[in-house]
Amino acid sequence: MGKLGCTVPAVCARYAATNFAKLLFYRLGAISNNSGVMNRAVSAHDAVRSICQAFDEYKRYSSLERFRGAVAEIGPGDNCAMGLLFLAEGCERVDLLDRFYPWRDRARERLMYAEVLATYPNLRCYCARIPPEDEYSFIRLFPHYGPTASAEKFFSQHRGYNVIVSRAVLQSLDDPLSALRDMAQALVPGGMMVHKVDLRDWGMFSGRFHELKFLEVPSWLYGNMTRGSGRPNRVLIDRYRRVLDQEGLRHRFFITRLAEVGNIAPHLPYEEISAELRKKSLAYVRSVRKRFARCFASTADQDLSVTGFFLVATKP
Repeated sequence: MGKLGCTVPAVCARYAATNFAKLLFYRLGAISNNSGVMNRAVSAHDAVRSICQAFDEYKRYSSLERFRGAVAEIGPGDNCAMGLLFLAEGCERVDLLDRFYPWRDRARERLMYAEVLATYPNLRCYCARIPPEDEYSFIRLFPHYGPTASAEKFFSQHRGYNVIVSRAVLQSLDDPLSALRDMAQALVPGGMMVHKVDLRDWGMFSGRFHELKFLEVPSWLYGNMTRGSGRPNRVLIDRYRRVLDQEGLRHRFFITRLAEVGNIAPHLPYEEISAELRKKSLAYVRSVRKRFARCFASTADQDLSVTGFFLVATKP
């Protein structure tokens, strides 16, 4: 029984029902939703500042002074400001891809672009419309939406990227591992992918139960609750590592969160996190893992303890 008197079966039934409805509407062509929508209380100025901080984070953990070439951003959200920052650096083109089309606040969007242009005047040469109003107002910026723009499909048809990035997106894909393999093939030699992945349950159970409660749901049921709707897919760090090894990419993982501990800031390789915090997280995992679904039986305690990471992978 959870804190709010709601049972696990009831929670599962509700998510399965809403997932079925979302999947049905999507297959009928309804691709709009609120995924990637910024908090509407956030001002245009604060939204741009947040995106600039995220861009700086991409550079910091990739150890690159400057991004170059062709870029793909998976899940740009309800604006294209991040894509504009890549253009401001001198990148040749930016593809924005999302299987969904997030709702827009057009008034705030216009204010955001005005602020980005004021900060980076060189972007004016990329404006097809002044003042810019949406992601179609810029040249060398190419939006893609709908089923063919899902990361699982897009990179099998689009290649030649120097950089592929995403932020809190891969955990919501139906098949992030096939997408990761296609991304590896889509990179040019020396190309890099940089992904921030959030492995939490986004409040599905953690608001009522312990934070890894969602790992207890049997796989067949969990798929019916999440697949197709963008809810967390439960693909953990060990499976990402395995695919990158198979594809021959050099890679580094910086841990952003540990179960029972919370945020790790600055993000660190697992072995550089303090022994005290690692011990605390591992003790929690060991106390609850006996109830986890069968598919996690062979997953190491360390990998179960990682609830968020920053992945940097380079193609030789």
